[in-house]
Amino acid sequence: MIIKKIVPDSHSKSNGSSAPYDSVFDTPQWTGLFGEKTTHYGLYDASGALTGRFYIYRERRYGLSVCCNPPLTPTIGPFFRNDAQNPVRAMDKCKLIMSHIAEYIDKMNYSVVSLSFDKSIIDMQPFIWRDFKVVPQYTYVMELALPVDDIWRRMSYEKRNHITRGVKDGLAVRQINDYSVVKALVLKTFSRQKKTISESGMNKVLFDFANDANSFAFAAFHHGNPIACSFCVRDNKTAYYLLGGYDSENKHHAAGPLCVWESIRHAKSLGLPHFDFEGSMVPAIEQYFRGFGGRLTPYYRVNKAKLPLEIALKFFKRGLF
Repeated sequence: MIIKKIVPDSHSKSNGSSAPYDSVFDTPQWTGLFGEKTTHYGLYDASGALTGRFYIYRERRYGLSVCCNPPLTPTIGPFFRNDAQNPVRAMDKCKLIMSHIAEYIDKMNYSVVSLSFDKSIIDMQPFIWRDFKVVPQYTYVMELALPVDDIWRRMSYEKRNHITRGVKDGLAVRQINDYSVVKALVLKTFSRQKKTISESGMNKVLFDFANDANSFAFAAFHHGNPIACSFCVRDNKTAYYLLGGYDSENKHHAAGPLCVWESIRHAKSLGLPHFDFEGSMVPAIEQYFRGFGGRLTPYYRVNKAKLPLEIALKFFKRGLF
């Protein structure tokens, strides 16, 4: 197998690739959002056929070269189709691909690597063997094939009670196309929590990428004012809860859950099999997502830094390095 850089337009379905755009995060519309900082790589088999892809976002932080996921992008892939029928051959193919990717990344010119892979990739041994630190992350995935009443019953009593109370209190939830409402509420939330978010990345997703075919958003209104929102991107299989926020000055405990519940119902109405909360390792946020009744699902992040930087990072980011 050979890994080579590719330009975004070159990994289209027409080039014979066996890896079509099954994920919204693999489409040229998404991967092209982040410009020259994003490098695309193709996986080529012995015959020279493109069989898969992944990409890496590189930026400078404090004078260091950092290889990471692009803003608001939960996975860099790798995106490939494993058609092997025999389970051993299927594992062999995944092992081969991940081994080549681990070797390729390890030889890159970087100060720090911190990359999250798709939740379908569970074989991270090739990275462990190259002294990357593999850190499990978690998300919740809801199965939308269930009847809507069953989805409702799987939620916690508290979550259902909040949603019911919000309806009784007159909160109005509706789908919106004005994504500036989403941006304003998200920025308020991050500011209140004293956390940062890539505003330029958010602008690209909300105003350059999002359209009726790949995204949707819901907002809760109280006395005509938007007080909470949820924003999702989607492909043919999954809706991904990417952004959410609320106005702490006009908050209602049911506003956020109502937006999420309507997003779940909308995803089901579109015929999507899954709703992915895109997880969080922050305890309070994890607890909030857990209440909707999804299945706890791990995915993996790999981290490595050049010595002696890695030694220093162990003091500040011990859980990651």
